[in-house]
Amino acid sequence: MIRVLWLFCLLLGLASCAIKPPVQAMAEARAAVQSVKPLYESDEAKKSKTYKHFQSAEKALMEATQALYANEYAKARQKAKQAKLQARMAAKVK
Repeated sequence: MIRVLWLFCLLLGLASCAIKPPVQAMAEARAAVQSVKPLYESDEAKKSKTYKHFQSAEKALMEATQALYANEYAKARQKAKQAKLQARMAAKVK
């Protein structure tokens, strides 16, 4: 009986995570992309090999936003994390 109750609470907790919009992840991704954006405004920077990381970050953030509006929160969370990671890569390499 205790195992069933414990399993029910675990599943309920996991379900509640999937239902909530990823507000924090989206905010972190937006901030990461915005902080790197000034590094890639010049024409010279756009020709660099690392520009692809910045482009990937912007694309992932756009996809996360679209998923958020479509109430696909798991996909939005994943894309936001991907955007944040790509933005960090763009900042490190630059």
